[in-house]
Amino acid sequence: MTDYDQCATLYSWGIDLTPYVPVMITPDEYKQITGNDYVASKS
Repeated sequence: MTDYDQCATLYSWGIDLTPYVPVMITPDEYKQITGNDYVASKS
């Protein structure tokens, strides 16, 4: 299972993928999975 597939599975379980960008997936992949633009969290 690729990182992309793993993140898609996590998202299907209702898990927020924000912490996984850019570690496991790119912002573009995040958008493909969630349908939303990736916005870096402001900490």
